[in-house]
Amino acid sequence: MLELSNYKDNVYQINQMIVAHVEQIFPFGVFVRLSDGTQAFIRRRELTQAGNLDPDQIVSEGDEIKGLVIGLATPNQNLELSVRRAEPDPWDTFLRSYNVRDTITATVKNLSARGVYVQIVPGIDGFIPLAELAPWSVKQPKALFWVGDHVKAMITFLDKQKRRVKLSIRQQMKHEILVGQMLDSLGQREGIKGEGVKGDFERDDIAPHTVGSRDVDSSLVEKIGRVLVVDDHDEVREPLVAWLSRLGFAAEGAGSVEQALSYLYQRTYGVALIDLDLSGKDGLDFIKTLVQVAPNTKVAVMSIPEWIAQRSEELEALGISDIFAKPLNLEEIYESFILLRQGQISNFWKSTSKVKPKESPNVFQQLTGTMHSGLPLPLRFEAGLRELVRFTQAEQGLIFYLAPDSQQISIVVQVGHLPLDQEAIYALGESPVKDVICERGDIFEACVSQQAMRRFDKLLDLVVFESCLGVPISAGGEVHHALFLFHRTANAFARYRLRDARAMALLFSVALESQALEQRIEAVNPLLLSGQLAAGFSHEVYNKISGLEIQLRNLRADCASWQQGGSTDSFSVTELENTTDQLLKVTLDLKSTVELFRELMRTEYEEEVNVNEVVQRTVKLLRPTIHHYRVRVKTELTLDLPTVKGGIVRLQQIFTNLILNAIQQIARKTEQWPDGQRVLFITTNWETNKECPVRIRFTDVGPGIHSQLWESIFALGFSSRPGGTGLGLFIARSLVESMGGGIVVEESIIPMGTTFRVELPQSS
Repeated sequence: MLELSNYKDNVYQINQMIVAHVEQIFPFGVFVRLSDGTQAFIRRRELTQAGNLDPDQIVSEGDEIKGLVIGLATPNQNLELSVRRAEPDPWDTFLRSYNVRDTITATVKNLSARGVYVQIVPGIDGFIPLAELAPWSVKQPKALFWVGDHVKAMITFLDKQKRRVKLSIRQQMKHEILVGQMLDSLGQREGIKGEGVKGDFERDDIAPHTVGSRDVDSSLVEKIGRVLVVDDHDEVREPLVAWLSRLGFAAEGAGSVEQALSYLYQRTYGVALIDLDLSGKDGLDFIKTLVQVAPNTKVAVMSIPEWIAQRSEELEALGISDIFAKPLNLEEIYESFILLRQGQISNFWKSTSKVKPKESPNVFQQLTGTMHSGLPLPLRFEAGLRELVRFTQAEQGLIFYLAPDSQQISIVVQVGHLPLDQEAIYALGESPVKDVICERGDIFEACVSQQAMRRFDKLLDLVVFESCLGVPISAGGEVHHALFLFHRTANAFARYRLRDARAMALLFSVALESQALEQRIEAVNPLLLSGQLAAGFSHEVYNKISGLEIQLRNLRADCASWQQGGSTDSFSVTELENTTDQLLKVTLDLKSTVELFRELMRTEYEEEVNVNEVVQRTVKLLRPTIHHYRVRVKTELTLDLPTVKGGIVRLQQIFTNLILNAIQQIARKTEQWPDGQRVLFITTNWETNKECPVRIRFTDVGPGIHSQLWESIFALGFSSRPGGTGLGLFIARSLVESMGGGIVVEESIIPMGTTFRVELPQSS
C-alpha cells in the first residue's frame, strides 16, 4: 500500500548514503523501503547516469540499491533518493581519458534542426553541429540519422569547467581517409586509431542538460505550439511559464479550472501541463473535459509520485502523453517536448506497477518467431510440441508424416515419456493417423477402451493410451503431417484442447511453408546470382576473347609474311614462342574464369572447406563487378584458420551475397561523397572457446544501417536500398544457419559503414 506521507523529524540528512530495497516500480519512478521501514521515492532520472530510461529496464522488485538523500520527507511528501548521484562522476574518468582530436563512439540521443545530440557514455552527452555531420551537405539530420544509431566522431571542443563536448563526424571521416592513404602508401593496413587532425573550431553549442538557458530550435517551438500550464500553486505555475517563455514558447498559466477552460475556448494549445491535485477540483475530471473541448491538445500531468501511482490506471485510460513527478525536473519536460516533435509519445507513464503479477506471454506468439527461424524443421516442430504437451498436460505428443509416394507413415518428432513400440509404426497405414492426414479431419476420443478400441488397435500397438486427440497439419494446400496427443487416463483432455492443438498445427504449417520457401529460394539462388554476375562475367570473357583474336590475327599475318618469303629479321622462332606463350596464358586465364563461374552452379556436397580459399575464389569471381563499382577489396586472412564443415558452393554463395550487398551500399554513399575511398575489408580469424570459432567479417564504407534495422535487414523481402530485392541477406543467413553458424550486424556506424560477422563451427 502506498503511503502519502511517512514523515519523520530529522531522521535523515541531505547527501546521506542509504541502502534500500525496491518495493514498487512505476514508469515515472521507483518506491523503495529503507531498513527502518521508511518509504522513499526515486524518480526515473535519478536511477542511472544513462538518463531518462524506463525504470522497469533498470531494477526489479526486491533489488537492493544504494542512494543519496536528495530530498527530506515532509508531511505531504516521501523521502527522495538518487542512485545516479551516489555513483562515481563519469566526467572524472572521461576527462582523464580523452582530449581534443581524440575519437569517440556515441549513440544518437536527440535530433534537432541544428545538429545531433549524442550520448558518449551514460551521464556524458555531446553535440554534433549540422555542418559536422558529414563531409557532404546535410540539410536535415533526420534524413541521415535515427535515434539509437551509432556514430564515430572526433572531439573538436572540450570545456572541462562547463562539461560540454562538441564533436565532428566530418573531420573524423576525412581523417580516416588520410590515414588510409598513408597506410596504403606504406603497403599495409592497420586499424585506425583515435587520433585526429586539428580543425577549425566554432562556438560550442549549449549542452543538452543546461535547459535553464537553452536557445531552443525554432522548429521545436513551432511543432509544440502554444503551451498551457494549469496549476493552482503560484510558486509552481508562474516560474514554469516564465521558463517556457525564456525558451521561446508561447506559454500561459491558469490558476483554476474555470480560467483554463476560458483559455481553451479562445485559443488552440499544443500541450497542456496540468496539476493532478487542483484545489477543490479533481484534475482527472478536468482532463476528461479538456479531451472533449480540445482533442488535439497533448496532455501531460504534474503531481507528487504517490498521487500518480494511485491513479495510474485512470491516467493510462485517458491516454496521457507524459507525467512529471513533483518537484519538477525541467530536463524531463524538455525531453518530452523533443519526443512530441518527433511524433513520439512517451510510454513511461503507463501503469506497470509490480503490485500486479505480470501475465506470461502467449505461448503461440512466442513460438511464431521459432517457426519462421532458420532452424531445422524437426527442431521447430519439437519446440512447439514440447510447449503443447506442457500446457495440455499430455503424456505423449507425436507428429506423424505420410510419404506421398510410398504411403509409409513415420514419426517426425516425439515429446513425452510413454514407451513406443517402433515395430508398430509400419502398420499405422490402417490407423486413425492416416485418416486424419487423408481426410483432413480431427479426432477426439476420451475413453478408447470403452468406445473405439477396434478402430484404434493399430495405434494402441504403438502407444498405450485412453485419451487422444489428433489434428491435420496442412501446408501449401496439402496435408502430409498430423499432430497427436495421448494420455493413459480417460477424459484427460477437455474438448477445448482441440482448439489449442489446431492453433499449434497452424504454427507448424507456418514452419512447413517457411521451410519450403527457403528451399525454393536456395534452389534459385545460383540463378539469381548468375543474373547479377552475367554482365560482369560477359565483360571479362569478351575482353579475353578480344585479346585472343587480336593476337591470333597478328600471328597469322606474321606467319603469312614468313611463308611468302618476307624478311625473317623481324620474326624469329623465339618471338613465335613468346607469342604462343602469351596466347596460352590468356587461354588458361579464360578457362579459369569460366570454371569459377560454373562452380557457382555445380552440385553441392558436404566436405571440409578452407574458408580463406573460398574468400579468395569469391573475390576473383566477382572481380568484374567489383571493378565496375570502382571498389577495392582488401583482405586480412589468418593463415592457420581451421576448416569448416559444409559445401564450397554454399559458402561461396554466402560470401557472394555479402560482397554484392557491400559494394552496392558503398556505391550509394560515394554518389554523395565522390572523394571517399571505395574500400571493402574482408578479414578472417579464429576465436577460441566459441561455439562457432571461425569468424569472417565484411566491413564496408557505405552509409551504415540504422540500429533499429539490424535484425530486420535479414527478413525476406526487406531491403534498405531503393530497388533492392530483399533476398541477398535473407539467403545468406539461411545458408549460414544451414551450416550450423550465424550472421549478424556486428557494428554499423552512421554514416561511415557496416561490419557483418559470419560465424561458423570448425569441422571436427
